[in-house]
Amino acid sequence: MKKAGLLAIGAGLCLTCFALGSLPLLAEQQRSTPGTSDTTPGRSSQLTLYTLDANASGVMQTINNIANLTVVSRDANDLKAEYRAGFIQGKLQGQTILSARDNTWDNAYLTDPSHTFPKQHTPTQGPTQAELQEAAEILNANYAAFLDYLVNPATDADTAYRLKRLLFRMLGIYHGASLNQPASLNFSGAWLPDSHYLQASELTLGYETAGLTFMDIYFLNASNDLMDVISFSPELAPSGLRLGDHPDHCSAFLKRSDHEVILAHNSWMGFLSQTMTQTLAVNGDLVTFNAATPGLIGSITDFGYNNKGIMFNETTHRMSKSQVKPLGLWIFWRAALAEQFAGSITDFFHAISLDNTGTYLNGYMLVDAKTNETGLVEMSYRCFVYYRSTGGSYTVSSESLDGAPCATEYDTDMVTADYLMGMNYPASLQVRSDLQSTDNRPARRQQFNQLLPGVHDVETAKTVITYTDPDNPLSVFGRWDLGYGETAYPKQIPDGSVDAKVGSASMVRAFMGLSGVLDTTSSATGFWMLYGTAYVNGTPFIWSESSWKWQTLRDVPDRLDGRFTLLPLYLR
Repeated sequence: MKKAGLLAIGAGLCLTCFALGSLPLLAEQQRSTPGTSDTTPGRSSQLTLYTLDANASGVMQTINNIANLTVVSRDANDLKAEYRAGFIQGKLQGQTILSARDNTWDNAYLTDPSHTFPKQHTPTQGPTQAELQEAAEILNANYAAFLDYLVNPATDADTAYRLKRLLFRMLGIYHGASLNQPASLNFSGAWLPDSHYLQASELTLGYETAGLTFMDIYFLNASNDLMDVISFSPELAPSGLRLGDHPDHCSAFLKRSDHEVILAHNSWMGFLSQTMTQTLAVNGDLVTFNAATPGLIGSITDFGYNNKGIMFNETTHRMSKSQVKPLGLWIFWRAALAEQFAGSITDFFHAISLDNTGTYLNGYMLVDAKTNETGLVEMSYRCFVYYRSTGGSYTVSSESLDGAPCATEYDTDMVTADYLMGMNYPASLQVRSDLQSTDNRPARRQQFNQLLPGVHDVETAKTVITYTDPDNPLSVFGRWDLGYGETAYPKQIPDGSVDAKVGSASMVRAFMGLSGVLDTTSSATGFWMLYGTAYVNGTPFIWSESSWKWQTLRDVPDRLDGRFTLLPLYLR
């Protein structure tokens, strides 16, 4: 089945821009502060509305350097609703998805001091054709294995159906970015977009090409899994031990305060990351999250909440050892599944533990806003460790993947009755040992120990998640580009905290009450988010004043700066 038959656009299709002033701005947005950067180059501060028909539309606006996207889609057929949601996302994000593809390749080079993969990068050269082909072969093999998983009779029917929903949204993103109109597809669930449907040219990878391929979209979603598969390959990681110092991610915490539970997170990523917010309402399933880049079906950096009451964040385990599964159900699928559909902390755990591919191994902090139950899921390549609390001490259990014991002892500094701290170092002593993990920014533990007892509300949480010691840029909110700070593993790369977010159980409960109808005049708001980097010596990261001033900037500002904004949801 090829894409010969296309739906007519019809009179209902429109792409409209409104002046920024046509939306009521929150007081926090209206306040100007010295040094705040201009809106991201190439993207308007206007509100852009895209409508397929009365049942499918979306809106995007850039506020304080944060691209804020909302898409609503309703249809009697869930797969069609997801596809149309993806198509609208692809239309609204458009060129920025191309930028995200190229920025992701450049980040992979810039944030790896040993330049393992890709090896080649200058102001005019990115990954070689051989590197693109190698990555495409891994991605195509994984995609084929994913399709096999969906049709395998042993796969749980509900799980397969929900994963198909995510797949059709991914296909919709690709079509929205590359076609003028939605394709006429078979939404029965029996048909899937396999290699008989996708042309060979759509299964290749590009870099600085004018058009996107389907595999480019898959690459954006799977890049963290992919890079771990490559770096832990037998050629680069004998006996499963990875050489070199690979990128680290994220600081985070969970804090109980009276009857409230607060979750906070910042993303340590390459400074070309186009971190943004994304809200989806598809046939009654609502989710809002911080997306690491345009073009994603899930968060990838993993912060947000859904309308079943589940709030989540994660920090990535720093690991020297793993055993990867190139053909497994990679965690980008499992995380997107959990984040959109989980109705309890146990549901979330079951989705995350559908497989363990040894890739992008994380610790997920969880809140059930219906009950204020909290949880933590950590993982090595051979164990899952699962923590749960309804207030008071955590009950801990484990699940072994190889038959050998998985101990449940944990670091009591990091897991307490009042708070959890996330700093890329597993709390589980078993996971820590399995991964041969190290704490390469030890000041964060000390800072969290000192500051978390003082977090009582969202405002104090915002202060802690953006804390930078003026004498140590490797803090809770920090930077690697300066080349100094407290660490046993020094490096100088354009990487660090590029955002910060704070949410609470009460925010989640408000989100649960929304109908999922698009309304650009609605007063409903999501979580607090800041785009930007830490100030050191009075200045954020500025590309044109850095050691990487030659870097091409695609839909990112020269000055990585912003302020906390309570973002509108455009929903009622």
